[in-house]
Amino acid sequence: MKSEVVLTQPSHLQAVFRDSNKHSKAENNNSGYLMSELLGQCVGLVSRERWRTLRAVTEIPFQHDKMPSYLELIQRHTRHHFDRLLASGDLRQERIHPAQDLKVLPFWVVAEIFYGECDAEMKTELQQLCVLREDLFKRMIQGGIVRWQWSKYLPTATNRALAEFQRRWRAFNQRAYDRACQQQRILPIVLMIEAAREGSTSVEQIYQTIDEALFANLDVTTGGISWNLVFFAAHSDIQERVRQEVLSATDHDAYLLSSSTLLAACISESARLKPLAAFTVPQSAPTDRIIGGYNIPAGTNLVVDTYALNIRNGFWGADSQCYRPDRFLEHRATELRYQYWRFGFGPRQCMGRYVADLVIRTLLAHLVAHYELGWVEPDPGKNSTWQRDLESWITIPDLQLRCVQRRND
Repeated sequence: MKSEVVLTQPSHLQAVFRDSNKHSKAENNNSGYLMSELLGQCVGLVSRERWRTLRAVTEIPFQHDKMPSYLELIQRHTRHHFDRLLASGDLRQERIHPAQDLKVLPFWVVAEIFYGECDAEMKTELQQLCVLREDLFKRMIQGGIVRWQWSKYLPTATNRALAEFQRRWRAFNQRAYDRACQQQRILPIVLMIEAAREGSTSVEQIYQTIDEALFANLDVTTGGISWNLVFFAAHSDIQERVRQEVLSATDHDAYLLSSSTLLAACISESARLKPLAAFTVPQSAPTDRIIGGYNIPAGTNLVVDTYALNIRNGFWGADSQCYRPDRFLEHRATELRYQYWRFGFGPRQCMGRYVADLVIRTLLAHLVAHYELGWVEPDPGKNSTWQRDLESWITIPDLQLRCVQRRND
């Protein structure tokens, strides 16, 4: 077993992550066989040259300059999603569950980025694949024999489900590729599979990277969205300020693309106070590092304590445990670079970060413009006591909020 060093200070991160593109991620996230079959070859878990090659092929639709072209898509999905919640969800009773009710919105946005607008047959198959994949990931998190390579020979329900998922997932992507080619559309699924066929990467790496973006990051984006609603419900003054900012924006598209708004600051503050995981994925640097006066040998696994960095870090001041989004408007982006964890550090930051931010901004802007959030119960308590989903592998809320449609809309 490899030793691990836990990083808790911004100065530690500067020494470690300046060359994160050269780091080695823990093999299969230190999670064993089942993880290797699901995501072991995805862009988020491979390292060095394999990462550089795969990233170059798969990052194109997620680059910053592509975001304006997704505005209409994201706004359309957001409007339709809230229309469905009003027609058949708890929103009819002026209730919303931030995680459960908004979970699929980012899923369909990312699916359309990869595949174009999905027809009814594609949507049905993706919904069924999502259920299969979610069950497999829960089994992986539980651990046990699925961590061992020899478990693949056992006649288990998990192995049968894995074989079914892989068969259907590969077939779905092949059909999506064929459909796009027949329509003569140059979609990401076409460019990625053709790059694999030319030999720059493998088709399996492409499939697992799309899996990572669609299925694995579904919970991650859900967490990123849902805590914002809870904080807005708890801080009606901030909610109203954001609403006025949204309504007064003269160029709505430019507003959603901006990182210097109160809305963007609220998203950053929510992520600061509710990091999705307590510790980051282990990774090792290729050379020795001096951290806190100690020499850490090359190859040592390094993890970040996100609560130490995001909350207990002296940079955030005496009110570090309080929700105060304006703190993000008081500093330049360069000053914040190593002060808190959200999308990673250095050259190897999450390639989906721009899409994730745009989805969250669009959703929240729509929400505060058309609805008012509040508590179902009169006394919510402190944010440390808010109910979270104990079944999830990340930190997401498990509670309902009052969500009242504004009658002048």
